[in-house]
Amino acid sequence: MMKRFCKSLPLLIFSCFLFGGAVLEAAPVRLRSIWSNGRRNVNLLDAAAGFGASVSRSASQIVLTQGKNRLVFQPDKRYAYFNNIRVNLCFPLLRQGQTPYIGQIDYNNVLAPYLGSKRVYKHPVGRIVLDPGHGGRDRGTAGQRLQEKTITLNLTNRVARILRSYGYKVDLTRTRDATLSLDARSAYANRAKADLFVSIHVNSAADRSVRGIETFCLTPEGAASSNSGKPDPRKYAGNAKNPQNFLLAYNIQRSMLAQTRTTDRGVKFARFAVLRDVRCPAALVEVGFVSNRYDEANLGSAAYQDKLARGIAAGILNYHRSLAR
Repeated sequence: MMKRFCKSLPLLIFSCFLFGGAVLEAAPVRLRSIWSNGRRNVNLLDAAAGFGASVSRSASQIVLTQGKNRLVFQPDKRYAYFNNIRVNLCFPLLRQGQTPYIGQIDYNNVLAPYLGSKRVYKHPVGRIVLDPGHGGRDRGTAGQRLQEKTITLNLTNRVARILRSYGYKVDLTRTRDATLSLDARSAYANRAKADLFVSIHVNSAADRSVRGIETFCLTPEGAASSNSGKPDPRKYAGNAKNPQNFLLAYNIQRSMLAQTRTTDRGVKFARFAVLRDVRCPAALVEVGFVSNRYDEANLGSAAYQDKLARGIAAGILNYHRSLAR
């Protein structure tokens, strides 16, 4: 076990809360932190106070409650539940004595965007680029009957129709069964001056019992991706929008689950090529496992694809609307 070094830093945060529709500033809150395992970690109790959240604790979990928001953390676990949606953290929650600490990177890019005012992250959302994964010579993964490249194109067209009905300008990186490189997809979004970018994919696993949906955003610089325990210091263009990336991914994951009632595999972090270089908030969704017979049957159903499309579109709408709060 790595030795932990403790150092309290007299940082201050200002709590923001809504009253009658207005954002009010409360008194400054001292945000203490420690240096441990080679990274800075923020006192979770101080953070909760800064956001006007109450805290209840037991030996197995720490619960933050802020209005309708309920966040459940577990010591030494690298995930939490935000309103019952699994959110993977970049680092495990630490506990020193009876005090829980959240990684500074998770505080900056997950907790603060979620509990704080969204107005600081506000940006125009008029043009959306949707990316149907794979295509042409690259079929993606395949199940007993279905190919990823076909599912993604059909589903993306459904999402585009819904978003256009709400007045958004929507472009697709491919509109037919064509081969397109990963770099070309993010480059397309940048040329189009997209305000949002969402890449749509289908999953597969050697374990055929694995099923469900998950949504990814770009791993913050200095953090470990969800499928890795090793932090990476590299910073990409997409990291300029870390908080927005997380909020977009969370809203899409939550809305897809509300529509489909399927297994929640969580909001996750990854350094996927299509997310690294795009210059607007971006997310990548994995809508199910064609290696699982139940998921493949659902993905082959027009009715289920409609549910997924409504979920993705609703997540984008909810993200956009949340920026006014």
